[in-house]
Amino acid sequence: MKILDLTQPLINFPYPGDPELKITEKKMDGFIISEIVMGSHLSTHVDYPKHIGLENIIFSKDLIIEGIGYCISLNDFEINKLPVCDILLIYTGFSKYWGKEEYFEKIPDIYFLDDIIKSNIKCVGIDACTIGGFEEHKKLLSKNILIIENLNENLKFLINKGFYFLGLPLKIYDIDASPIRCIAIKP
Repeated sequence: MKILDLTQPLINFPYPGDPELKITEKKMDGFIISEIVMGSHLSTHVDYPKHIGLENIIFSKDLIIEGIGYCISLNDFEINKLPVCDILLIYTGFSKYWGKEEYFEKIPDIYFLDDIIKSNIKCVGIDACTIGGFEEHKKLLSKNILIIENLNENLKFLINKGFYFLGLPLKIYDIDASPIRCIAIKP
């Protein structure tokens, strides 16, 4: 069994206009205690329906995103060949720009969103800063299909492969998004 980490590091690299990451330390009784302030869309995160003004779906107690995953390459994807899976990951190659300004200048065109909506996919993830604008988010989130953004370059090792996907967002209820730790488990 091989575990592949799909999560970007939590660094001060927010989407333009989003809150920045601020970490301050203070000493208390000899211990160092850090305070972390950040936006909910920093680094690898999952978007919930509240992100577009809808009520969040009823979450399980644990807020775990898991199931059979499959990764496709946006460059080589053939329409009408959507794999059967719970979590669809889309490799765009944009993750190679992570940490650089041009990362936010590249928005992929996910032209098959309607096919995703018609499938049984419950979550879609991408290695780019966004899956699209408001309309693309609304199409998916209004159907309770969660969106994971800012996955890392390791997706390239999963193209055209199936795996077990595990995503662990923070246990924060009734929020628009949450940082998430994502892994693929290959037999």
